Amino acid sequence: MSNTQHFDSREFEILFQQWNRKVYNYAFSKTKSTYIAEETVQRVFIKLWQNITQKNIASSIDAQIFTITRSILLDIVKEEYRRKHAMESLPQATYAPNSLTQLELKETEGKVEQLIDQLPPMRKLVFKLSRFEHLNYKEIAARLNISPRTVENHIALALKTIRKSFSNFLVLLIFLKLL
Repeated sequence: MSNTQHFDSREFEILFQQWNRKVYNYAFSKTKSTYIAEETVQRVFIKLWQNITQKNIASSIDAQIFTITRSILLDIVKEEYRRKHAMESLPQATYAPNSLTQLELKETEGKVEQLIDQLPPMRKLVFKLSRFEHLNYKEIAARLNISPRTVENHIALALKTIRKSFSNFLVLLIFLKLL
C-alpha cells in the first residue's frame, strides 16, 4: 500500500486483512492474552483509520501500523496492570461470596444487559453475535452481509458505550460499598 491521500474503505479492508493477524500475533506473543491481543487489533485499526481519514500519515502505512501497535499494546498493558492493582487493593470483603456480593453480581449483569439493549439495533446484533455466539468478524460479516470493517466498528463503538457506562456504575457500586 502506498502512502496516498486518497484511501477508501475497500483499500482499508485489504490493509486490515493483510495486517490484523500480524498485529494479533505480535500482541499475543508479548502478553499471552487473547483479550489483550484482540483489544490491540481493534484499537490499532481504529487509530490507523483515524490517521488516514485525517490525513495524519507521516510515514509508510507499514511503519505506522508497527508504531501504533507498540504504543497501543503498551497502553493496554498499563491499563490492565492498573486495573488489576486497583482490584487487588480493594478490601477483601469485596470478594467474599456473600448475599450482598451475589446481589451486586446480579445488578451488574442486569446493567450490562440493559446497556446492550439500548444499543442501536445493528450494533446490538453485531455485539451479541460476537460476544454471546462467539462468532469472529468474518463470520458476522458474512451472516449480515456487511464488511468485516463495519463489524469491527460496531464492536468498538458498543464496547466504548458499555465501558463508559459500566465504569460509572462500578465506581458507584464501590463508593456505596465503602460507605
